Amino acid sequence: MNESDRKEYKFTLEENRMSRMMKDIRAEIARQRPVVPFTESDIDMVRRQAQKIGNMKMLADPEGWYVAMILSGYLTRDKEQRLYLSDILHAHLTGISSSLVYTNPYYQNIIIPDDLTLGNHHFATLSYDQGEIMELNPDMVEGMYVPHYGYLREALEVPCITEDKPEEAVWMSLSPGEIITMKEDIDDAEGRVLTLGLGLSYYAYMTARKTSVSSVTVIEREAETIELFENYIRPQLGKDEVGRDISDKIRIIQGDAFDFMGTVKDGEYDYIFADLWEGPYDGKPMYHRIRRMTEDFRRTDIRYWILPQMMSI
Repeated sequence: MNESDRKEYKFTLEENRMSRMMKDIRAEIARQRPVVPFTESDIDMVRRQAQKIGNMKMLADPEGWYVAMILSGYLTRDKEQRLYLSDILHAHLTGISSSLVYTNPYYQNIIIPDDLTLGNHHFATLSYDQGEIMELNPDMVEGMYVPHYGYLREALEVPCITEDKPEEAVWMSLSPGEIITMKEDIDDAEGRVLTLGLGLSYYAYMTARKTSVSSVTVIEREAETIELFENYIRPQLGKDEVGRDISDKIRIIQGDAFDFMGTVKDGEYDYIFADLWEGPYDGKPMYHRIRRMTEDFRRTDIRYWILPQMMSI
């Protein structure tokens, strides 16, 4: 086994560290795509029960416990197993307020026309129900991945672009899950940033707003995505935290991300963020391809959207 093979083997051992039970839970939630709506009376019921039995942990977060208990009911009818699963789910469950989206700078500053159509792509509004469950990046507990879920505390609507496939499907959106899973990758970006994939330009915009980021170069293959940015989004970018035009910091290059990465040298960019995939299953092969192309990089920080999710499948 050569050195490259040894690195690949060692890295593969780090992947897919999730117990069979956690994999089954994840698969079942993904299959059912449950929604757990709740009312104030539902939360009061949990609060009264918590006070009755003296459960301070439950009393501190009755809303989360209600969602966890109902969600566990989607997974099993066995009472003891349900209580056990409720405890696990609650420990890895986050309530998401609509303010996460509505106070986001992109949502507040970037407006896409309601009637916009670019080829077979159309502007639309994506609605989320209260109690809708979405998978976030998994937690690592004692060397094992545990799925982490978010639930919406209120209903909300976000901008999205749909695509004719032949049936209409969401192509890209400003979802709460994307905002949460990109936060660390935005916070850590600095210097000369290279982004693989443009989407709705959320990542490019949020990083270019930072004074610690000097430039953002985006590689995008689809002409319609670039047209959306250049004609509708770029004119709205405004200024960064010290008054510099954000538009001046963002450069778009049309091309294939993998072809472009073949020309990138270590240290040419300070920070690379890859976001070419829709989810962990289609993303994992692309992630491995980029990782192999950059395995000798030492002066460039390389990040991948939803990497923990990809590592856990």
